[in-house]
Amino acid sequence: MTIEGLGKKFQEARQARNLTLDEAARMTKIRPSRLAEIEADDFSQFPSLAYAKGFLLIYGKFLDVDVTPYLDAFEDSERVTVDGYSYLQENQPAKPVSAPAAPRRPAPTRRDRISPMPLIFGIVVLVIGFSVMKLLLNVQRLAPGKAESAAQASPNASPVIGSKPVPPGPAASAPNTVASAPSIAPIVSAAPTIARTAVAAASTASGEPEVRRAKPVTREDLTKAQETPNSSSVEPGEQNRVAIRPLKRTYVRVTVGDGKGSPAFERWVSPADGTVEFRGKHVSIRVLDPDAVQITKNGKSLEDNDEDVTVN
Repeated sequence: MTIEGLGKKFQEARQARNLTLDEAARMTKIRPSRLAEIEADDFSQFPSLAYAKGFLLIYGKFLDVDVTPYLDAFEDSERVTVDGYSYLQENQPAKPVSAPAAPRRPAPTRRDRISPMPLIFGIVVLVIGFSVMKLLLNVQRLAPGKAESAAQASPNASPVIGSKPVPPGPAASAPNTVASAPSIAPIVSAAPTIARTAVAAASTASGEPEVRRAKPVTREDLTKAQETPNSSSVEPGEQNRVAIRPLKRTYVRVTVGDGKGSPAFERWVSPADGTVEFRGKHVSIRVLDPDAVQITKNGKSLEDNDEDVTVN
């Protein structure tokens, strides 16, 4: 049986469904040009009749057209190709697929090696920075005692610094003789004063000044100074002389008089501040740590339950 009239059947079936060649090509995955050739019974563009037979079966199944009687007219062909499916690639010939070439890794050279010097330098910088920071913290921790003693000076206190010259002894005639002058606390009513080292008065020999250096005050010098005429138990006017000597850092508040006024002294003290002395008939002392200070009255150790000096 010839294939004449087959293309007309395909065209009528397609038109009965109100389909265009493009719509039929999209549904059957066959190029519109191939469908047009099949409907025109033109199989000259097909590589072989066996190849065209496959398109007839697909198109006939889609349009419900029986193409079995027409298959005998197609001879088998030994030539098999895939050119009919090249419409999926826009009519471009398939390129041969080649295995991707593995990228060659450059041979490691000595330049790619990481130098350990940056790591060593960073460790050294960290160690030096930590040491400097620790040193600064230690300096700041040791300095507060001196800084507070200068910054927290009471504005009500008007200390008068005085020194008592020591008469030169037998050895005072030598020009290089060193004399020691005990520090005597200044007398200030209702105001604290800090005992300081006084420079001994220079004695003159043969009309020329003699240069002498002051020596640090010792406990023996303080004891001798307190045994001088100022060591009387009660001065005229019944004024008690109360001295507070800090042994370690603590907080002290001192009120002179009946205790109704503002404190005459109130701050932190340390051994570097020296002895603080007060004059008054009644002195009230409030200390944070009683064992951190040494309190004397009129040059003598303070007795328990003293009527004139209250410690709490």
